[in-house]
Amino acid sequence: MSSSVYPLLALDVSTPIAYACLFTSSKHIFHAQGSMGKQHSQTVLPLLESLLEGANITWTDLKLLILGQGPGSFTGLRIAAASISGINASLKLPIWGISSLAITAMQIQSDKIIWVIEDARAHEIFLGCYQKGIAQKQDECVHIQNLHTPSTPMPYVCSSDFRMPEQSWSHVPFVYDRAHAMSRLIQQNIENLHTQALPAEVQPVYLQLSQAERQLKHV
Repeated sequence: MSSSVYPLLALDVSTPIAYACLFTSSKHIFHAQGSMGKQHSQTVLPLLESLLEGANITWTDLKLLILGQGPGSFTGLRIAAASISGINASLKLPIWGISSLAITAMQIQSDKIIWVIEDARAHEIFLGCYQKGIAQKQDECVHIQNLHTPSTPMPYVCSSDFRMPEQSWSHVPFVYDRAHAMSRLIQQNIENLHTQALPAEVQPVYLQLSQAERQLKHV
């Protein structure tokens, strides 16, 4: 991949804390995370601006924006997408949307297949399957009762306290924080990225119906 994608700025707000990373033109990486319990709408832009200031980079220096599209928190994903879209309204940069489950998968150090299982509430889970940051199947939202029970415990990661039955699943602890995992995912996949094909705006990937959509479905 040409150096024309650098500097680049990445944001993920699929969990209760906002995470960001910045690659400079010399490929030096800066990481940052927001504070637990604070409103994302009040912290995302200051978080990104602090990264730019720390690297002595301006918004107009950027060549690529990256967004953790989801699945994850409805509110977080919506705020992240709106923030990136607002920033890009004048910059007109390509935006690379990446799976938030792929970021979670990169929070461990392993060359083996790892499952990502996140609590989607309402007896549903977000399910991903990754190997070295590459999806082995499409991310999906499934009812927990419809999840196949493996014959031997399968390794999985989860960004919350949600846990699967130990007799069927083996929880793997994180090695990297989420900002560093996101930068690892970017480094691993950016060589195959074709920026010319990227849009200037991306939408959140919810996978799960909202409460209003559920109500309409049952009308």
